[in-house]
Amino acid sequence: MSTHGLLTLASLVVYLCTCAVAAADQEMVWPGATWETTSPESVRMDANLLEALAKHVGGRGCVIRHGRIVYSWGDIRRRGDVASAAKPWYSHFILKAIEDGKIPGLDTPVADFEPRLRAINANLGHKDSRITWRHMANQTSCYGVADEPGSAYDYNDWHMALLWDTLFLKVYGTTWERVDAEVVRPLLADILQCEDQPTFMAFGLKDRAGRLGVSPRDFARFGLLYLRGGQWNGRQVLSPEHVRLATRSGLSNAIPRTAGEKAEMVEGQRSIGSRNIPDNQCDHMGSYSFLWWTNGVDRDGRRHWPNAPHDAYGAFGHGGPRAMVVIPSLDVIVSWNDANIKSREAENEALRLLTEACVDRDPMWDRIVVDPDRPARLMRKGGSSVFIAGPGDPEDFLYRGTLREDGTRDGDQMALIRKVAATGANCIYMQVIRSHGGDGDETHNPFIGHDPAKGLNEAVLDQWETWFTTMDEADVCIYLFVYDDSARIWDTDDDVGREERAFLEGIVNRFEHHRNLIWCVAEEYQERFSPARVRAIAKIIREADANAHPIAVHKLHGLEFGEFADDPVIDQFAVQYNVKTATELHEGLVRAHREARGRYSINMSECADMGTGAELRRKLWAAAMAGAHAMVLRMDIASTPEEDLYACGRLARFMEEADLRAPNPQDELAARATQYVLVDPDRAYVLYTSKSGKLGLRDLPAGTYAMTWLDCETGAQVRRHNVRIESGTQMWPRPEGFGDEVAVRVDALQ
Repeated sequence: MSTHGLLTLASLVVYLCTCAVAAADQEMVWPGATWETTSPESVRMDANLLEALAKHVGGRGCVIRHGRIVYSWGDIRRRGDVASAAKPWYSHFILKAIEDGKIPGLDTPVADFEPRLRAINANLGHKDSRITWRHMANQTSCYGVADEPGSAYDYNDWHMALLWDTLFLKVYGTTWERVDAEVVRPLLADILQCEDQPTFMAFGLKDRAGRLGVSPRDFARFGLLYLRGGQWNGRQVLSPEHVRLATRSGLSNAIPRTAGEKAEMVEGQRSIGSRNIPDNQCDHMGSYSFLWWTNGVDRDGRRHWPNAPHDAYGAFGHGGPRAMVVIPSLDVIVSWNDANIKSREAENEALRLLTEACVDRDPMWDRIVVDPDRPARLMRKGGSSVFIAGPGDPEDFLYRGTLREDGTRDGDQMALIRKVAATGANCIYMQVIRSHGGDGDETHNPFIGHDPAKGLNEAVLDQWETWFTTMDEADVCIYLFVYDDSARIWDTDDDVGREERAFLEGIVNRFEHHRNLIWCVAEEYQERFSPARVRAIAKIIREADANAHPIAVHKLHGLEFGEFADDPVIDQFAVQYNVKTATELHEGLVRAHREARGRYSINMSECADMGTGAELRRKLWAAAMAGAHAMVLRMDIASTPEEDLYACGRLARFMEEADLRAPNPQDELAARATQYVLVDPDRAYVLYTSKSGKLGLRDLPAGTYAMTWLDCETGAQVRRHNVRIESGTQMWPRPEGFGDEVAVRVDALQ
């Protein structure tokens, strides 16, 4: 692994994802002493929709696109309190303190700076001594309530005052009187050339010190800093790595909202806002990341802002009247204050108008495609990696429930989608044709009257469209088989006849607009089709699909894929490999990965007995650490324990955050308790074990690294930044409290 250069490739990916998707043809523009303005038309925005946005929002605000102000209303120069929208500024200074060495890391105890935390709540085992900066930055400290730190979410203004006072008065060593002059201006506002003097004393020294007073146009500068990956006009103010962490780490829905049972606070504790004791204002809704609100999915499987791009994130105060939102895929920022926005629905409408005002937007910018430079990698069109982990069932998803007269179903499909979505698991395995020799009955097809000669039933396709749209909104992959095993309607030998072509083109044209879609020609194709017939079907799908979704083929038990390895339109081997142990599964998939030689991706889509609980987790990781995606046979969702779905979600998130470009299993580098090693050249190492003891890695080049630890069972994470490592074999103890099942990512920083 090369350790040269100031930015890791991961940092470059952040930059590309945040800047280049929508602005590829735009010059990089930075505001100087004043903002440059331009017309909406010059940056492909609809002025009428921006006017509608301003009327909907009210108050005063501005819209920035490609680094210029394109629309404003009211007095955007006037500084004002932004309430809780200030919180991302606090997390910014936490992350900055880590980069500057003032705080060793996110998982450093806050009590190292505020010793009084060690003395309170003796009856609760002095729980507050275990509060970390990660907990503070995600409102999971449970300060002032009885829950253990990290075990629950508590949106709490007593917590926030503790954060502010400890961070600025003790870590930065300043005072209320000097914080603006010693911290805010030199470390942020002056760098951004803010025009209206942001202050942490919005109401003065005697009224809720720490509240941010900032104008809408200066708040937009803070948004532009994050939009540009922490860079400001050639200066790296905050690392792209920390920008991505801050804006893309929404809390898991496995973390509950606090029960709100009152607990002791340090003597003299103040609040920065609410006076309620205990304070418990809202849930995180799967959309809270380092004090930013993100566009995540809540416990009911619903998107936070359904009409905004999924990469949107923002700062919100008082429930919406004060806000700043960044949408990287559109290269756009909106900032407002004193607005009429007072609900999530009103926020969503504002972001819908903003999104639709970008007339050059590509709604498919983040669809799943094959990396054109690395065919073994699935990616979003915008650049980031895709990793699939989730249910490999129910195969009859499209046909669950009572058959209605019009061919539609009264089933539980929406409930299944929402259950999956809430956990972060990100796929469902399903089949279009299950009749005509498949495992379904004669009604398991989408034809009028279930007769292929009568053509496709639009009522059925409309119902599927509803389900697929919901999956798209939640980023759950539609893993869509055309044919079930043994299903065959048209007997045309190796060719595809006119009727079958019309059917295939009809299905593709109907659903190709979905972002999260992978086609699979047939399950266990050898039972009814020749390789030539499969290739012919795949070619028709490719020609019909204008969005170039990946195309897979599934086989009977085995690892051989030679008949399709060099087919230019077949992108993925959907593996069936029925072995009993995680070790056997891993070793087999490593062989499959090496045989693929980067020509196609591997999806461990079917293993006869994946088990549940610890056994399931071991097998999921065994597949992933062989460079394969992982789907779970017989994970029917309805009866699946939520914890097993969360296990899939944790794996998918960890691997997507790793953003490996060319992962290669190299278990020969494992030392001590390490079982599996993935290496991405010039990028990162990923290590995994289900055994106790230190993790070890051989032949690590000397350098400075970041280490991200994951407890695969609980989802707990520990991150260590700026770890200096000498060359050779290295050993690391796992973080305190972690169990046997552990993964760690080791990223080169410089």
